[in-house]
Amino acid sequence: MDAKKVTAIVTRAVPYGDTDMIITLVSLEEGKLTVTAKGCLKPKAKLRYATEPMNFGEYMLAGRPERLVLADCAQIDSFSPITLDIEKYYASALILEGLQKLSPESQPMLFKHAIEVLKALAYEGKGAEEGVRDFLLYALRDNGYTVDFATCNSCGCVLDGEAVFSEKDGIVCPHCADYQGVGIDSYTRAYLSGEDNIPTTLKNKANMTLSEIVFQVLGLRLGKHYFTEIL
Repeated sequence: MDAKKVTAIVTRAVPYGDTDMIITLVSLEEGKLTVTAKGCLKPKAKLRYATEPMNFGEYMLAGRPERLVLADCAQIDSFSPITLDIEKYYASALILEGLQKLSPESQPMLFKHAIEVLKALAYEGKGAEEGVRDFLLYALRDNGYTVDFATCNSCGCVLDGEAVFSEKDGIVCPHCADYQGVGIDSYTRAYLSGEDNIPTTLKNKANMTLSEIVFQVLGLRLGKHYFTEIL
């Protein structure tokens, strides 16, 4: 059988039969891959660790492209400290969901940014809300859509209060806004501009607004489960 090596992270894992697992990998080289992990449902399976969501490593895969099988894995990181904080765990689930949905083909920059955010959540003290914000902003930017929450995209004025987003106009001040658009209150706009000194509930509300912008621009609904759990 053909064999190949990819640098990848597990975004989803489900049981298959009595002893196997079906895992979804997002790889740096090829994007999303579906892989059978034979025998890995057994508690003492040698490669069981390689099927855990968030496992990041160099995966050896065998078989045909339409039926790949896990052959081996050299783990790079598991981001295990995230599992000790339920809010960070939910945030990481959103990141994995978003990375998977946005990577039917290779997205090298988004892949690298997702790994960066997971590392920051696990080891650098980044909060769950900031992790979600940063990933969603990366999702926009890495797909060619940069949003500026500090300046009106129409008249160029400095935004110091509320704003409005539309796919056509971007972020604009209320004076330049069309009658349609996503309203952005002053706290949300400040937080999405990089200010972190606001209450957690307002950060979560801001992230919900940002996820709506991601949906309008990229056509993908992200993080429904995440927002259900944190509210």
